[in-house]
Amino acid sequence: MSRMVNNMKCRKCKFDNIVKANYCHKCGEKFTDNEKEKAYNKTIYGKIEKLEKIKDIVTLDIITGNIVFKICSLVVVLGIGIYFLITMGWNTKLLNADNYKLFYNKTNDEYYLLVDDNLDAVDVSMYRPNRLKEMTIIHYDTDNKELDTKEIKKDDKIELTTYSNDYYVIESKYSNKKEDKLKVYAYHKSDIEK
Repeated sequence: MSRMVNNMKCRKCKFDNIVKANYCHKCGEKFTDNEKEKAYNKTIYGKIEKLEKIKDIVTLDIITGNIVFKICSLVVVLGIGIYFLITMGWNTKLLNADNYKLFYNKTNDEYYLLVDDNLDAVDVSMYRPNRLKEMTIIHYDTDNKELDTKEIKKDDKIELTTYSNDYYVIESKYSNKKEDKLKVYAYHKSDIEK
């Protein structure tokens, strides 16, 4: 075990004592906690400890290493996740946008996009959860005959052409091997008013 440098002077007899001393080796005077702390802070160990405290402050370790901060961070992350789960749902979802009006027919489980008459195609806004692995858009005619299939990558733009009777099925496959389908009609506003 290494000995620390003798540098704690007794206030009574001025004798140099080791930093760890509780009493003066020469006269027996008791050292106060304040005297012991000052002596320790002058040693290399005290200086290293002081530098570590400064590093903790500069790197925010004092805050981020605190258990209260960790718990609060976890609660915030969980809260955000729960909020998105409640508002967006668990699966792929069509979202409202400025370039169309979105309607849902619960009885037939179908979505209708009403698009301005001057647009022949519309960019569709969709919520795509992180667990989404594959997305396919299948175009069907009025006789339910498949006309076209298109694979969509995670960040690809989704554009649907407007038809008076054709429809699309957007198939989503998730990482947990579950699937869901959205049936979507894209109409011009004038097609509905007829």
